Amino acid sequence: MGHRHRRLTLLDLVDRNAVEHPEVIATVDGESRLTWSEYRDHARAIALMLLDLGVAHGDVVGLHMVNRAEHVLADVGAVIAGAVPCSYYNTLTAEQLAYVANDSAATVVIIDAAQLPLWLSIQGGLPKLRHVLVLDLEPDASPPPGVQRFEQLVAAAQAALDQRGAEIDQASYQVDENDPLTIVYTSGTTGAPKGTIITHAAALWVMDEVDRQLVEHLGGPVPTGWSTVSYLPLAHVAERLFSHYQAIARQLTVTYVRESARLPHVLSTTRPQLFLGVPRVWERIYAALRERVTASKNPIRRLLVNSAISVALEAGIARLTGETAHWWIRLRSPLMERLVYRRLRGALGLDRVVLAVSGAASLPPKVMAFFAGVGITIIEVYGMTETCAMLAASPLGAPRLGSVGRALAGIELKIAADGEVLAKGPNITPGYLNRPEATAEAIDPSGWLHTGDIGVLDDQGYLRITGRKKELINTASGKTISPSNVELTLSSGSDLVGSVYVHGDNKPCLVALVTLDPGWPDWCAARNIKVDSLTDAVANGRVRLEVARSIGAGNAALSRVEQVKNWALLRTEWTSETGELTPTLKLRRAIIVDRYRAEIEELYDPLTADSWTDE
Repeated sequence: MGHRHRRLTLLDLVDRNAVEHPEVIATVDGESRLTWSEYRDHARAIALMLLDLGVAHGDVVGLHMVNRAEHVLADVGAVIAGAVPCSYYNTLTAEQLAYVANDSAATVVIIDAAQLPLWLSIQGGLPKLRHVLVLDLEPDASPPPGVQRFEQLVAAAQAALDQRGAEIDQASYQVDENDPLTIVYTSGTTGAPKGTIITHAAALWVMDEVDRQLVEHLGGPVPTGWSTVSYLPLAHVAERLFSHYQAIARQLTVTYVRESARLPHVLSTTRPQLFLGVPRVWERIYAALRERVTASKNPIRRLLVNSAISVALEAGIARLTGETAHWWIRLRSPLMERLVYRRLRGALGLDRVVLAVSGAASLPPKVMAFFAGVGITIIEVYGMTETCAMLAASPLGAPRLGSVGRALAGIELKIAADGEVLAKGPNITPGYLNRPEATAEAIDPSGWLHTGDIGVLDDQGYLRITGRKKELINTASGKTISPSNVELTLSSGSDLVGSVYVHGDNKPCLVALVTLDPGWPDWCAARNIKVDSLTDAVANGRVRLEVARSIGAGNAALSRVEQVKNWALLRTEWTSETGELTPTLKLRRAIIVDRYRAEIEELYDPLTADSWTDE
């Protein structure tokens, strides 16, 4: 039984951390802290527990937990045992959960107590599932048949670690770099989610590339003990790579945020050097700042901060476009840095951030420009589940507005004749679980991954994504339009506007369904608009006027064929729980069309033949 080659798998990095950095803090979860030495011990105990439950090499272990230390410890423990961990989104319905649990053929699942009723409701339809292990069950609760307390089993395994270490080593030595490190399910925007296989080799390659860029930017290695926070779903490949795998690769200290509402508090206390936010997170920080200014009773403070926002936007745009800012902006920026920006970064907990990342969807240019102007440069990253989160990234020293950056070293990108972005590289998935036909559709015989995104490469290698191939709208007059660009333009005109859906396939023009941002109560309160419910807010004249203004401003920025000729403000919120959005807050277009078919058709009824013209 030979030893693994160093750095061949993620497990080598866990071993290295425990040996070389045993006392460095690995995880912070509430009051609990684990060093890297303790991290490995806990993970090995979980591995032994799984082996004793009969988990064999290649079996799938399902994980259905919030962001907590046990989530990643169980993940690594499963890998040590030779199994394949697979995290499930916490927002899945019973039907969706049954689908992914069956498709992944999980033999053991480790879950939070809050998820137990859901699993009990679907357990009968999961023939492969043998054990349900639950965290935080009430002490006096009697577990149902087939359900066991996770903590009890792990404690028993922990007590046997010293005597049975060789069994754990034997299982882990069989893990190869080309083995699956995890299975990540796509968010299912265009049908049933697909289980994407992520290998050790792919994840390690991406992390080495991120490290190379950081070292280049810093002029030296990433310091041991840097920190980040984990709050986005670990079922998503970006969070998994950024806070889980990257932490192991770089010996980061990760603070787990079990409830996203606690993120602002956690940020201000941890002040991380690395931070990942999907566009909606960055947008909400920006909107919250603007609302605080609007609500301020101090006119001098309002004037100062409004001025600081304007200066930040202008300075940020200049920086991200490579142009020289107006002399007036150059004069005021240092003053605003002393009076406002430094305090703002501190208040957000982002005063130490070195790498701030946005991914999963396009970030509105004005939001990116604002943060650049206040001294927080957000790097846009482009990738997908099938590429282990990354294909391209903005260079840390030279981000460009509206671009997702350049291809990572070792990645080939090209644009197909129909505008689709094609990619080839060492991080491409070997395929989808149980879906050979979908694998063949995504990866052609020459090894090119068809991303499904429409994009443009400039002569310096910067990539701009303009839409999704399957979402392109073909109007009745033969025009082809990317709805995502239109939706982003319409929604970014006001902090009050939430998700926007644009429709127009085989129709003479575009129309839109509009929802209010979840922060609408704060927006209304800041303006002394007294509304008690979402229905009240939607009916309020000032609210409707603001939405109309935003749609009008968006239309003015769009070409004539992209402008919406009619729109409706809905009395509902769209969330991943209600089904209109994926867990990463992308639109599920097929579900929206199905649910709101009548509302969409109504939008076309009053339009005259003249208003239908999209020329």
